[in-house]
Amino acid sequence: MAGLRVIIVDDEESTVAICKFALQRLGMEVETALTASEALMKVRQEAFDLAVVDWLLPDGSGMALFRMMREHLPQLVGILITGQNVADTNREALEAGFWAFLPKPFTISEFQATVERAAAYIRAIRERERLELMMSLSEVAQQIATSLETEEVLQRILHVALQQAKADKVSVMLVDQSTSPPRLRLVAAEGLSPDLLSIEVPVGEGIAGQVVITGAPLLINAQTIHQFSPTALHYQGAGSALCLPLKVGSKVVGVLNLTRLTSDRPFSESDIRLYLVLAAQAALAIENAQLHQKIREGYISALASFCKFAETLMPYRQGHSIRVGIYAKQLAEVVGLSKQEAEQLRIAALMQDLGLLKVPKEVLTKPGRLTDEEWQLVKQHPIWSLELVDPPAILTETIEAAVKHHHERFDGNGYPNRLKGEQIPFPARLLAVADTFDALCSERPYRPAYSTEQALEEMRKVSGSQLDPDLTDAFIQSVADGGNS
Repeated sequence: MAGLRVIIVDDEESTVAICKFALQRLGMEVETALTASEALMKVRQEAFDLAVVDWLLPDGSGMALFRMMREHLPQLVGILITGQNVADTNREALEAGFWAFLPKPFTISEFQATVERAAAYIRAIRERERLELMMSLSEVAQQIATSLETEEVLQRILHVALQQAKADKVSVMLVDQSTSPPRLRLVAAEGLSPDLLSIEVPVGEGIAGQVVITGAPLLINAQTIHQFSPTALHYQGAGSALCLPLKVGSKVVGVLNLTRLTSDRPFSESDIRLYLVLAAQAALAIENAQLHQKIREGYISALASFCKFAETLMPYRQGHSIRVGIYAKQLAEVVGLSKQEAEQLRIAALMQDLGLLKVPKEVLTKPGRLTDEEWQLVKQHPIWSLELVDPPAILTETIEAAVKHHHERFDGNGYPNRLKGEQIPFPARLLAVADTFDALCSERPYRPAYSTEQALEEMRKVSGSQLDPDLTDAFIQSVADGGNS
């Protein structure tokens, strides 16, 4: 029975003293109150599992008091004690939400037996809830790891923690080993003031810093907070919090902070084991996403170098892919795509014309009209571009669609699949607008470079035939607003 918190409410001090002694003998934590107002004040400040309430109190009825207590603590279980008529009182007690009714006078053994049955009921309910939550957490936590984008992983962790832990505040802090000494940086949070999102502390300082050093979780509540600096977890004097290490093997990569501001269901020691399941999955997902990001950044760097090399073989194209990437990313942001999608379009621009390396140089630099055979070679370059890149390392659906179809025309006369209108993937239509603008503004073997005004005028002419009209309008407007220069 240890750990169960009970409040006894009775105006007879002798009854209160006997009941308190009896429950302490069972290892329970006991608070007492002689009036309804005193009991309500304590319930508003602390959490209890069980309330033993007298029928009649100096300032109100036990029935009314228990209803008000459950407004603050919905999970509270109640036992009504009274000397009133058994049949009528038992019915009214059940209607008021009491779990059991104990008529006076009663012996200590009878009282202890009734409370022990209530305690067994409470523990059974709590255990069932924990098992259900454990199963749900295990399933949901595994879903976190399905993404390899660090930002998306962090947002999933926040979402799952808020829902499953019923937390009011959630934050993730990661260890930055690039600084000396290493520091903990707040990288994602929900429920915190925006001005706290730039927090960073040296490893070893504050609650989170200690958790990183020890690798052990901490439970912070009204009983333990005096051991720590209240500002370290922005503790507000009510509720409770868990600070859980994010561990990959024996290595601590950060911490997961969960805070409940209300006192109706504070975190407990058993919650630590429960939410360490979430923390373990979160740590693994973050580690995988960061590793994937490093690998991808290496590929992107190599891709940019490869692109520069390719463009040295075609001097008139130098800088083309980088510029197209800048225009595509800016246009993506203008039309409301996510930062992740905008960045993928920048990468697609680096890849889009790598396939031209397989086209004979004399064809690419030919000043006159291409033959049908030469044109067929050029039309293969989007497919060849994709073949030159390692798919698992860098390709996403957005990048693949943009590269493969950026030469499709809105009227259906493009290549390689003669797609028309909205059959053309949106990323490809967007990349085509950026690519067309830079191509017009660049010198070619068969024509001089257009000025910005001439290029935009030409784009207006082919809007709806070659280019998506809405994206063309958005691009032209962004240039007018100073978005591309």
